[in-house]
Amino acid sequence: SYNLTGLWDSTEYSVAIRCISVMSVFWSEWSRGKTASTEEKAPSEKVDLWRVIESSHSAGSRSVHLMWKPVNSFPPPGRILGYKIQYFPENNSADNMTKNSTDKKITLLLNEEAYIISITAHNSAGNSPEAILRIPSTDEKTSQIIETVRTLTTDEEVVVEWIASDPEVTEYVVEWYEELETDPFGRSWKYVSNSTKWKINRKSFKPFICYNVSVYPLYGNKVAAPCSTQTYAQQRKPSEGPVADTGIPGKNEVTIKWKEISKDKRNGFITNYTIFYKPEDGRELNETVNSNVLQYRLKSLQANMQYTVYIMASNEAGGTSGEPKTFKTLKF
Repeated sequence: SYNLTGLWDSTEYSVAIRCISVMSVFWSEWSRGKTASTEEKAPSEKVDLWRVIESSHSAGSRSVHLMWKPVNSFPPPGRILGYKIQYFPENNSADNMTKNSTDKKITLLLNEEAYIISITAHNSAGNSPEAILRIPSTDEKTSQIIETVRTLTTDEEVVVEWIASDPEVTEYVVEWYEELETDPFGRSWKYVSNSTKWKINRKSFKPFICYNVSVYPLYGNKVAAPCSTQTYAQQRKPSEGPVADTGIPGKNEVTIKWKEISKDKRNGFITNYTIFYKPEDGRELNETVNSNVLQYRLKSLQANMQYTVYIMASNEAGGTSGEPKTFKTLKF
């Protein structure tokens, strides 16, 4: 017999034996393999917990969406059988409520008070340490600790940097999700300690999609007010251009109006609009305006003249023009 030591917990092993005679230099064939598992041990690390708080409903209640993920420890402690969620009002710990889940998300309907929430994971050997998070009351105000947050995209990474006014804050949560995502469980998050900079592989973001990025400072289990920005990991020119509305022309001028391109067609941040206009049998002219301008008055036009006009929306990757429109200035 022989005792195998130094094995990983909760791991299946296969064992085979072969032998050799003292009178021979040749080994036998391997025996048939036998498999067995080492015992599980209780999870040693708490789950990675985050939340999304919806605004209060008319009855004074609000939905709090909790989501979590087991910490990637190696070797793993064993098969997680489920999660235990406990929560109670901060000023009344005796009113403790418990829910169980085999999923890694749950929605709680809470009132307007502040709540303390804890989650533990368990397997056949026991429970993990508690992951604790505080849900603030609806009328609670927190100071703006983070002054600015910005993103920078390289060929390989998306970098998030921020400036905090309180040097005692050493832990943050970076949260990101697609701008058009409506499912609160569609968010991603990462805890960051002892740094005001975080980076992730660019492939974690879909190209040509706008993402909301927020940074939350943490005081123990308290979450302070976030600071947010938007970013694209990769841009391309808009999928369509703006549609021009020429309105009613005057003798020597006309006001051109247009609407913003829908968010799913922008493929990047719109930087400017260019209005191209051309009189019949004349030279094409253009005017460029900022991205926040959605109308422009063309002046010094020729009277009693037919013009063609179209608008191009541009981002960092290029511009796309809308369909041309024609109008005719008045004679008098």
